Amino acid sequence: MGLAVIDAMLRGSAIGLFLLLSFLFAGEWRRSLTARLGAVLSLGGACYVALILLDTWYSFRNPWRLPMHLMSLASPALFWLFAASWFDDDFRLRIFHWLFVAATVLSGFVTNYLFWSLHVRYFGLALVWRLFSVVAIALAIRATLKGWSADLVESRRRVRIALTAATSVAILWVVMAELWTASWPPPVSWRIANAASMLLLAVTVAVFTLGWRDPALVAAPVRLADVPPRPESDDGAVLARLSTDMRAERLYRQDGLTITAVAARLGVPEYRLRRAINQGLGARNFNAYLNGFRLREAEEALADPAQREVPILTIALDAGFGSLAPFNRAFRAAQGCTPSEYRARALAKP
Repeated sequence: MGLAVIDAMLRGSAIGLFLLLSFLFAGEWRRSLTARLGAVLSLGGACYVALILLDTWYSFRNPWRLPMHLMSLASPALFWLFAASWFDDDFRLRIFHWLFVAATVLSGFVTNYLFWSLHVRYFGLALVWRLFSVVAIALAIRATLKGWSADLVESRRRVRIALTAATSVAILWVVMAELWTASWPPPVSWRIANAASMLLLAVTVAVFTLGWRDPALVAAPVRLADVPPRPESDDGAVLARLSTDMRAERLYRQDGLTITAVAARLGVPEYRLRRAINQGLGARNFNAYLNGFRLREAEEALADPAQREVPILTIALDAGFGSLAPFNRAFRAAQGCTPSEYRARALAKP
């Protein structure tokens, strides 16, 4: 069996698995932003793996190549958005996200089609797309680590660091390894190593995201009011004590409160408290759970005529927010308006 055949077999397996992942993610297309991004990201992975195989059979300049190549060039930026949406239930796509994706694709287009097609051998030009890719990987790692301790979805919490680390290493290897290829398509030994790494990446993503068969991994965020309580049989007492501390003692006001500190206060293992809040109350993030109490207190204070003259900053700090900026963001996300607008409307009512 020749090396070219081994390369084709590895690539065929990786392409098939990426396409399967894209199909399975697409099954949740309507309900989950993470699933939509996962479907497009997996399709980009399939395009990348296929391109190198097809480049060995057809001309580099054929027109069928361009759309597949552009899709693959977007993969590092899409991976950042996939990780951010997966691990942050409050994540929303903004215009600057699309601009970053567009800049990544454009830089890749310039890098590849000037560096290779036009034979412009400026090493700095070859680094442009790779710089965007490294930034995207760094942002994905940041999104993964941010809020890890507050994540209440245990299955997601277990896999987030391992998956991001494995995917980041694989993408960085692929992105940087192409710098040292003297020609395109590259030699068969390089192609085999590349194909094996992409197949390993596809298997890793499949195992972590689908092997757990846990719908919470890519489920769309839900409001707590929409989730009926379903605690484990031994979690009812924990939730009752937690409710007392939050509602009567207003524990949520404590600055820098963590789930570790609350578990120690209640005298229960941290994993059990995570399970109780997640399964019993439907919360997916501990900080979001605390902010629910804080926002309710702030809303009551803003609507209270007796507190008309109390500064909004004071209300935010009293409710447990560390500063005004996160309070304003959380309030706008919950109410669709600023705290001052909410207060003006509430106090204008007869």
